[in-house]
Amino acid sequence: MIFALVFYIKMLLKVISGKPELVKAAKTITERSWFWDNFNKAVPIEKEKDLLLDHNYDGIQELDNSLPPWWKYGFYLTIVVAVIYLYRYHVSHDGLSQAEEYTVEMQKGEEEKAAYLAHSANNVDENTVKLLTDPASIMAGHDIFVKTCAPCHVADGGGNVGPNLTDDYWLHGGGIKDVFKSIKYGWQDKGMKSWKDDFSPKQIEELASFVKSLKGTHPAVPKAPQGELYIEATQVGQGADSTRIKVDSTKVGKVAIK
Repeated sequence: MIFALVFYIKMLLKVISGKPELVKAAKTITERSWFWDNFNKAVPIEKEKDLLLDHNYDGIQELDNSLPPWWKYGFYLTIVVAVIYLYRYHVSHDGLSQAEEYTVEMQKGEEEKAAYLAHSANNVDENTVKLLTDPASIMAGHDIFVKTCAPCHVADGGGNVGPNLTDDYWLHGGGIKDVFKSIKYGWQDKGMKSWKDDFSPKQIEELASFVKSLKGTHPAVPKAPQGELYIEATQVGQGADSTRIKVDSTKVGKVAIK
């Protein structure tokens, strides 16, 4: 259709140009064209004077000529498309309307977002780690602790070679970020190995959260306090930071603010 329209437009341009040889060639082609004979009902320009109506509006006369076939049948085509569209999307509902497509795309987006977050959850580090409190995460941390940390800290966290994890005293900070960092990088000078090659960041987060959950529990044989007294900021109304109080664990009565 497009090529045919371009072809006939070129022929019309040749006719309009007024060159006799081009006009003759154009007329020869159009007269022999089945398409032109059957679809073009427009009267040639030279005969349009016979179609002028008596209506006169301020010197403008009405020309009762047919529309160009490309415009007329293109318009008919839009009507057919509109009817098909109306039936398909609003009667038979074989296709999704724009509102339904929006709903489907939003649902798909939520699923992709959930998949991304599930994957990115494993990218946690000491700066983005959060304290997990849901039972599943605590249980996962407990399982790791019993299998890996119990030899040094005892299964109940009371401490053996490693310090007691149930009291308020910590050697390297007692915040969730501090605990995560200690597990991840370790403290080689004190016999604490780095576990970043053994566990994923998510597992370390779960393990650190479990360690934090041990506070206030009552181990069978608790080891004596070591390090500095650690007070959660939520206990003193200071947001997410913490307050450390340096303590000589052998002389608990002597406390100095650090």
